[in-house]
Amino acid sequence: MSTTDVLHEKGRELQERFAPEIENAKRELDSLNDQVVGFIKRRPVTSLVIALTAGFVIGRIASR
Repeated sequence: MSTTDVLHEKGRELQERFAPEIENAKRELDSLNDQVVGFIKRRPVTSLVIALTAGFVIGRIASR
């Protein structure tokens, strides 16, 4: 068996092993994204204030 075949087989094993976990993480991130988008749609002014405040704080920290 050549090195390429061994690496290909190991890659396939890793894909089979981690595919369910990656899919679960994708679903969780999609759910979180939906929640954030929903919050922004329900409270756009609050979202803008949060974003501006976070930007100001991060800017102050980065400028030091």
